[in-house]
Amino acid sequence: MTLMSIVRLPAEARSNPEGELAPWHITADRIIRLGEEDLYLAVGKVVISRGDQSFRADRVTYDRRSGLVEAEGNVKMSTAGDILRCEKGSFNLKDETGHILEGTLFLVSNHYYIQGKEIRKTGPATYIIKGCRITSCDGESPDWSITGSKVEVTIEGYGTVKHAAFFVRHIPLLYFPYILFPAKKKRQTGFLPPSIGYSERNGLGFGLPFFWAISDQTDTTFYERYISERGLMHGLEFRYITGADSKGAFLYDILSDKIEEKDMYNEDDLKISPYPRENETRYWFRGRADQGFPFEIVARLDADRVSDYDYLREFKEPSLGPQYRVRLDEEFGRPLEEIHSPTRRSALRISRDFQDYSLQALSSYYQRPERPEEDTTGQPLAGLDFTVLPKRIVNLPVFFSLDSDYGYIYRDTGQKGHRLGLSPSISYPLWPIPYVELEPSIKYLVTYQWLEEFEGHKGKQTKDTYELGLRVSTILERIFDIRKGNITSIKHKFQPAASYTLRPYQDEEDYDPWFEPVDTLGRLNSISLSLENYLDARREDERGRPTYSQSASLILTQGYDLDEATEEKAPGEEREPFGPLSGSLVLTPYPDLDLRATAEWDHYQEHVSFGSVGLDLAAKRSGNRRDTYAIDYVYERHATRNLNYELNINLLGGFSVGALGKRDLILEYDIENSYWIDYQSQCWGVRLLYEDPEEDKRIMVFFRLLGIGQAGGFRVYGE
Repeated sequence: MTLMSIVRLPAEARSNPEGELAPWHITADRIIRLGEEDLYLAVGKVVISRGDQSFRADRVTYDRRSGLVEAEGNVKMSTAGDILRCEKGSFNLKDETGHILEGTLFLVSNHYYIQGKEIRKTGPATYIIKGCRITSCDGESPDWSITGSKVEVTIEGYGTVKHAAFFVRHIPLLYFPYILFPAKKKRQTGFLPPSIGYSERNGLGFGLPFFWAISDQTDTTFYERYISERGLMHGLEFRYITGADSKGAFLYDILSDKIEEKDMYNEDDLKISPYPRENETRYWFRGRADQGFPFEIVARLDADRVSDYDYLREFKEPSLGPQYRVRLDEEFGRPLEEIHSPTRRSALRISRDFQDYSLQALSSYYQRPERPEEDTTGQPLAGLDFTVLPKRIVNLPVFFSLDSDYGYIYRDTGQKGHRLGLSPSISYPLWPIPYVELEPSIKYLVTYQWLEEFEGHKGKQTKDTYELGLRVSTILERIFDIRKGNITSIKHKFQPAASYTLRPYQDEEDYDPWFEPVDTLGRLNSISLSLENYLDARREDERGRPTYSQSASLILTQGYDLDEATEEKAPGEEREPFGPLSGSLVLTPYPDLDLRATAEWDHYQEHVSFGSVGLDLAAKRSGNRRDTYAIDYVYERHATRNLNYELNINLLGGFSVGALGKRDLILEYDIENSYWIDYQSQCWGVRLLYEDPEEDKRIMVFFRLLGIGQAGGFRVYGE
């Protein structure tokens, strides 16, 4: 039997397009009307529901006029996933209030269990709980919990706990007179889990981040970090997002160092760098921003400035610690300079792309943190690039393009001035043979420089030349039907191409190349052959919807210098017209596998002159876990042999281990080594991290509690 109640929602909660107020629906095994009044008894599998709200019990007495419900036996009230359980209670369906004894409230968004001796539901989304215990652990005996005399909770808001005690199992560890915790699904203001560490150089360290969700578009994290041998470091991270292509993140750390001056006679200090330091205030400011403006104008800002050269080496953040801070390289695709770089780059680029051309204004500044007495670093403070994409000239089968750039370069010491480069070109694609493209081209290159006076030198210089090109290419394609997994077919595209380039520069005896690499371009008379292979996979999901992705590519390129082949050589000296044979291979047959390799082969020395290999692999494990492996190897004969790796392996029982290493194989020197062991239970975790960079050794411990993570945590107030 089913009873349809006429109890209605408040006017602001209308639930259908006709404007009718949604009623409560009551079903049960048996419904009995008691007397002539609107009083009913529902027995057996009682369900009272409306929208995303439901109320279940074994036995219910319901007064339809007042909306009052008296429930007994396996009482369960659910609202948008949050669940209130008890054995007996009373509820008012009109104002959505209630009162129960010995109940449990489960907040699904943070996985909180809040148990109480007395729970009062004071509104649609508010509760008052007396004699409470809070935990995010499943089961009757939680690994951690917080008890309190009184809790007030607002869903999609916060909860407060008075006279709180933090327990590990049944052992009380900490007391707080007042705690504020998040009870909402969105980003939450509050403390993040702390970290504790010890460094041979800096001593004991303790960090406690605080996250502030300012609005839906902005947030800030404060990082207070106490370092026993250096002082209190203040940190700030500000992030914003105003649109799909408009966002920014800026980070700032500052420390009043107890060690006011570097000891240049201390071997440990000299291991960091050979540069002196006399500043007590030490800081690092960095950030990235992408901002869209009206008329499709886009700005890109990079900021990076540090107080001294040693700062980044002495206070490097843990490589494998919890990543509360934004990864600028991953978020914006523009990484910071690595910590050993001699410069820190800041730049602003403003661009506007049109259908046939683009315009960019840019400015860059390279900081030299070691503060040389004579800074000869060229600073491109102002620049303007204008590019015309290949465009057909009127109705002729001829295409015109243009690359042009202007720049002002400043130096504290050395030449400074203006430069202007122009490179117009014309190409004429032909198809004299079916399936074969022949494209001759001509380009004119000219560079003007206006130098300001330096050591008696001042004036203007010009360099120009032309460049002739001829390219012959074709494309061959074939589709293979392959039924393997979700792959239905593979397309192989083969594109061979041969090109010839002639660039006869004039006499350069009176020309002084200055700052820009383009200014040093010399004569070129060469032939190049390339063979490009691509494999594109077509996949279908369960519904037959197709997707396409590139599974592999292999590109081989060989150059041949015609001048070298015809040049007169001294007796016993052989010509070497063949340039290195270069190849690049990319394999991505599966989303969890990415292999990239490049190499150059020297025909005359018969060895690999340059090579690099990078492998990223993820192996799926049970419970949505993944093992990850990454390795990078870079080789340059007589110059570089570096090996970098990072791995993360899941073990049994919630344990996992990981490592990160950077090694110079020529010097047989470890630049950095980091190792960690992690334990993650259902509701808490801990990571023990050991790092051994070249400047310092340190050990750190990071704690995690389920429900208290990157987006918020507990705030503690003293009396």
